[in-house]
Amino acid sequence: MEISLVLTYLTTFFSLFVLYVFLVTFFKYWKSYYSDPPASKSYPYISIVIPAYNEGLYLRECLESILAVDYPKEKLEIIVVDDGSTDNTYEIAKSFSTLGVIALTKPNGGGKKASPLNFGLKFAKGEFIATMDADSYLTKNTITEMLKLFSDPDVMAVSPAVKIRPSNCFIKEIQRIEYLMILFSRRILSFMDSVPVTPGPFSMFRTKVFSIVGNFDEKNLVEDQEIALRIQSHNFKIKSSVTAEVYTEPPSKMGDLVTQRVRWQRGGMRNYWRYSSMIKPSYGDFGMYFIPLNFLSIIAFFTILSLTLYSFVSTPYYLKYIWLDSLGLGVGTFTFIWAFLFIVGTFFTYLSIKSFDDEKVKLRYILSFLFVYWYLMVCYNLLWLFKELKREPTSW
Repeated sequence: MEISLVLTYLTTFFSLFVLYVFLVTFFKYWKSYYSDPPASKSYPYISIVIPAYNEGLYLRECLESILAVDYPKEKLEIIVVDDGSTDNTYEIAKSFSTLGVIALTKPNGGGKKASPLNFGLKFAKGEFIATMDADSYLTKNTITEMLKLFSDPDVMAVSPAVKIRPSNCFIKEIQRIEYLMILFSRRILSFMDSVPVTPGPFSMFRTKVFSIVGNFDEKNLVEDQEIALRIQSHNFKIKSSVTAEVYTEPPSKMGDLVTQRVRWQRGGMRNYWRYSSMIKPSYGDFGMYFIPLNFLSIIAFFTILSLTLYSFVSTPYYLKYIWLDSLGLGVGTFTFIWAFLFIVGTFFTYLSIKSFDDEKVKLRYILSFLFVYWYLMVCYNLLWLFKELKREPTSW
């Protein structure tokens, strides 16, 4: 049997296995998918730390969304840390001081968001600390919904339902679908105690966890993922909410989107390699399933890419250039496997969107996502590998 066919079968098996695990977990816990523990009758003191670098365009709406939440204002501490901005970020933060917002400023921390985060942690007095990007916005019940998941004392962090507001922008709508898929996956991983990230737009922590695991890593490309992996390495739990909605501003230009995702990919692979020692039974599903899944996903991706290139190079001339007349001659095992993988991807996309009935996505964007996203992934993965080999620096 040709090596290409063997690799194709292995890649197909891997894809089916991942889908099987997700579906089994989803149907096992589907009654609990939207159900969290009842809300606590107490209102713990919460500190919200907002690192901000040149966020004058979004900071005002961000702060207004916090002040509008359904939570006692005397129980909220809002701290904005200006990281040496060159715009009016600090002035906007100061203008909210009469409403209780604490505005701090510091020299730029070298382009890493962890620097102003750690600076803000020094001033936070809350029993819980939430970290929030300045270009993100809370809904009225975000905080109360997230607090429900802290009823388990072993839960040290909770991630929200990070979403993108609907628009008619093609790039934003593609990302909106992607975010729904990520949220759907993360909720399922929550049932497996395998949540791998505490997203920057808004995540909440028990304050004491920082004294146990330490503060954010100021040299890390994706500090929100690294702190989550460090919390998991101490065998604490991280949960994911699908009802605590937070909206964030996504890149609206293709160049900005690619830059962001390449940074995510580079930082993510570095972090999984850093915590690869967790691949052992003592870390449960997170160690024995989720971390290996990330390495295997990258291997599977480059395998599929290589097989695609090989198939194109090895295809006879007439099949490339007389495609319509000779379509039947080109259909074989490889073609059926690719079709099957596409159906699997379509089904997973459908489940992700369907699980959020209030998120209406136009059919043209769904179809665009299904046919375009593969090419974006090729771009992300090739670029992160290239930049990683060059050891090219990056910042937030």
